[in-house]
Amino acid sequence: MTGSHESDHPGARYDSARRTVLGHLGRTCFECRDDGCAQYRWAVAELRDHPIGRGLLQRHGLLDPSDDPTQEGQQR
Repeated sequence: MTGSHESDHPGARYDSARRTVLGHLGRTCFECRDDGCAQYRWAVAELRDHPIGRGLLQRHGLLDPSDDPTQEGQQR
């Protein structure tokens, strides 16, 4: 696989989302426009679906702890 091919592997998607969110925290995104950033919105949505990603979002104040869904009503 070359750099020009996108991977649908869960680990690659997580890493891309993580790097995107961290890039926005450091204000280094080249995709941002005046109306926001579709890449950032994708990354946050992707990380919300990942247990470690939710922790990353919470640590940086990007996700309210009350937004963390419990699985089948079980406490974490």
